Amino acid sequence: MPPDKKGLRHLIMIRIVTYEPRYKDDFIRLNKQWIETYFRLEQSDLDTFAHIDDSIIGRGGQIFLAADEADGEYQSAGHIVGCCALKPHPETDCHELAKMAVAPEVQGKGIGRKLGEALLDYAHSHGVKRIFLEGNTRLEASIALYRKLGFKEIPLKGNAYERCDILMELNLDVAKATIRPIEMADQQPLARLIRSVFEEYGAPLVNTVYDDPRTWHICETVEKERAGYWVIDVEGEVMGGCGYYPTEGLPEGYAELVKFYLSPLARGKGYGSRLFRLVIAEARKAGYKHLYIESFPEFADAVKMYARHGFAELPSRLGNSGHLATTIHMKLDL
Repeated sequence: MPPDKKGLRHLIMIRIVTYEPRYKDDFIRLNKQWIETYFRLEQSDLDTFAHIDDSIIGRGGQIFLAADEADGEYQSAGHIVGCCALKPHPETDCHELAKMAVAPEVQGKGIGRKLGEALLDYAHSHGVKRIFLEGNTRLEASIALYRKLGFKEIPLKGNAYERCDILMELNLDVAKATIRPIEMADQQPLARLIRSVFEEYGAPLVNTVYDDPRTWHICETVEKERAGYWVIDVEGEVMGGCGYYPTEGLPEGYAELVKFYLSPLARGKGYGSRLFRLVIAEARKAGYKHLYIESFPEFADAVKMYARHGFAELPSRLGNSGHLATTIHMKLDL
């Protein structure tokens, strides 16, 4: 692809792919470039590069790569612009988030976040209970990303790299939380949870989900349409939910992402991100081309999350949800 006026490739679309032998050189290239920009290669790095297939893939780990599909298929090395690894440590019954690197020309475009989310999705689906990482506080953007993914700092001990001065950990609690389709018995507790979130944040209570009678009948509503709704079940208690629905009046190919709310007890654990990404994926599988969402400034953190996942703000509302108090309207192209 020809360079633009600044000599940089124009990023059109990123697809996260998993490891194949043909990507080995890309993984090494990106990591060497990143490490040598800020630090120096250490023996631990060289050991990892020499044993990718047996120490990572062969032990049940995985490597994730960001393929820039700007001009079609990602056949050449230049199309792989980011990577990270989930490395097993059988002796400690935990895994490591390792070797995250993004090419300099595409940094700041959310690629690291996409890689991290793909890694966490894989970890959740494979029963990983704990993930740690070693970082350096000089790299403020990287540390901020890890915190957004849910990692928290723990005491540093026995670090494998001289350059590392911070140790972070994420407990996934996968045994406690289940994301499943909504059931009839969930309707009343879910409605109470949704209304409590409006009250917690001081959001408008009239002409919103709060006073919409359909909030008490979500299961009955979605089962009659090309729609779906899932809840977060933590040891038998509904802690949140989200779904998609073909709201009346939306343009062809659109569905609305509806009723995404979490209990305070479910926040900061990665449950919401898992649920959100599942609903997006299910809407895509159902054949929708766009997702629309309505919100409020009071839910600023949620709005920021929508933007991080690719939702763009619209100048006005779409469709006839009946929630006329909403002031923020966004869409995602699937």
